[in-house]
Amino acid sequence: MNIVEIPSYFWGLATLGLCLLVFPQLDPANRLHRLIVSGAAIGSILIYMIWRLLATLDLDRPVSALLSAGFFMLEVCSTLGGVLVLVVLTRRRDRLKDVSSNIRWLHANRPSAAIFICTYNEDIGILDRTITGALNQNYPAKVYLLDDGRRPEVEALCRRRQVEWLTRPDNVHAKAGNMNAGMTTLAARGEMPDFVAILDADFVALPNFMSHCLALFQDPAVGVVQTPQHFFNPDPLQHRIKGHLDLPDEQRFFFDTLLPAKDGWGTAFSCGTSSVVRTGALARIGGFPTDSITEDMLLSIRMKEHGFVTAYLNEKLSLGLAPEGIGEYCTQRIRWCIGAMQIMRSADGLFSRKGLNWIDRMSLMETLLYWMGSFPFRLACLLVPILYWLTGLTVMDAPIGELATFLLPRILVEAFAISWYSNGRILPLLTDTSQLLVAPEIVAASCHTLLFPGERPFKVTNKGGDRSRTVIHWKLLSRFAVVLLLTAGGMLFSYGSPLAPTFFSEQKDVVAFWSIYNVLVCIIAIIVCIEKPRRAEERAPISGTALFNAGDSATPVRLLDISSSGVAFANEGGWRIGDRGTISIRELGEVPAIIARITDRVVGAKILLSPQQQVALTHFQFAGDRMRTPDVSTLGSVLALIRGLALN
Repeated sequence: MNIVEIPSYFWGLATLGLCLLVFPQLDPANRLHRLIVSGAAIGSILIYMIWRLLATLDLDRPVSALLSAGFFMLEVCSTLGGVLVLVVLTRRRDRLKDVSSNIRWLHANRPSAAIFICTYNEDIGILDRTITGALNQNYPAKVYLLDDGRRPEVEALCRRRQVEWLTRPDNVHAKAGNMNAGMTTLAARGEMPDFVAILDADFVALPNFMSHCLALFQDPAVGVVQTPQHFFNPDPLQHRIKGHLDLPDEQRFFFDTLLPAKDGWGTAFSCGTSSVVRTGALARIGGFPTDSITEDMLLSIRMKEHGFVTAYLNEKLSLGLAPEGIGEYCTQRIRWCIGAMQIMRSADGLFSRKGLNWIDRMSLMETLLYWMGSFPFRLACLLVPILYWLTGLTVMDAPIGELATFLLPRILVEAFAISWYSNGRILPLLTDTSQLLVAPEIVAASCHTLLFPGERPFKVTNKGGDRSRTVIHWKLLSRFAVVLLLTAGGMLFSYGSPLAPTFFSEQKDVVAFWSIYNVLVCIIAIIVCIEKPRRAEERAPISGTALFNAGDSATPVRLLDISSSGVAFANEGGWRIGDRGTISIRELGEVPAIIARITDRVVGAKILLSPQQQVALTHFQFAGDRMRTPDVSTLGSVLALIRGLALN
């Protein structure tokens, strides 16, 4: 009898076919379907990891054995973190129905509420916009601006906008200390509200923010309500790849997919801004925690230890500014990492004896493995091919046929599963790039903080500022340029010269595929390291006709978009740069304007708004939900990425 040998690539093709056939038939809202998807992904991962352990470790030479075992341990940590995420994703909770059913309770009981806006050094224009959103709530809430910068111009702004300006004599414990000082002041005045909302200085609350969040507090066990953070400006990757409205921002998967799943397990946690806190529960835990520079996550843990949960309301109720530059992006991520590691080493950490159940500890383990597992592993994946090309040392002894049998199905099933759960809110190529931009600093910060968890300085993420010129981050760019040159050069040398240590290696083709992916990641990273100029203000689309008044003439113009510093309208001829006048816009009234830019299709005019007009514009932009945020899908995100890379 003739035995038919199955080609090694069969299992990869079979897996691809099954994924294409089965996944479109499954419904993410169906609990059983979520179990099936996560089960399939975890099964493929386990098969692959068993094969990795039993068949691929290169133990022939001491150096190779050390490298192979070390890389495998990093892969185990990263993979375990991924498995825990897949377990978490089997559940999901949607609290929008709870809001609808609880609104009657809210209007019947009318609990008192306040809004804290925390600031240190943000621009007055940013603060003014945030104050406008806070004052425009459809539920009464007193607004307090907590100014750790103690600036006279901020005091004047608060006086003009009729909100409370609160300061303190020092900046001890950074944001947490600022909020605790605010709570102490309110208690001393006898003004303590039942609930207090937290807004960062750049986050504009939409009109329903307070009422929808407060409705969830009908459940006395809810201590915190967290809402997602949406951004109306592109983050550094979106900006450079020219895909703000089609590519997901770096936090979309976390807020749209992972946090609703964590809420399904009861392990959602506060993320600071855009949240509301029950002040009675806050008093029970002794105020906002100061043991970690990420006081928000620790707040939820302390609440859980005292019997209060964090409810996650997955509704767009606020809009803020994403980090606009690579420096700000890196500062923010490093701060999050340090804060998470401080929590792990604290009395409330993973091995705490306090009132955390096993699922809470699993959630903490997933957080620990994210910082301590995925970032070192991504860094190792970038450097290992270079080591192979230059020395011939390997970390995995596997022919390409076995990789096609075990690795390819794992990659396909896991990729389809994450795409199915997130609907394009995460792209592996962009995720790897964003992590590698800050990976060395994250690895250093996490290790240092675990060893020395003492108080660390709180570095504010700068928002706003001058973005009118090109900025090249040479230090970061050179890091990726060196990796790119060593990877590409080593690969070319290996294939082109018999003198190369890997010229006759059977692993060469496998590492070549790996290296090509790394080269692509490095190219994207280098592009992102070159920050191109961006608008000082994000614009909102506006339709309708306005009148441009210059002297005795009034010219109708068709409006396109608007910001606090400029307006664009269709170019229908007859305009010159420098033309002055006023433009009559229905939403704002008469506004001084000067023509500053002309293209074939668009005329751009600088405008000067009065304080009242600025308030009206903020209402128009945010209360009307005209500030655009990404509307992503898997296909749309992939196409936007390809298009953006081609344009660069």
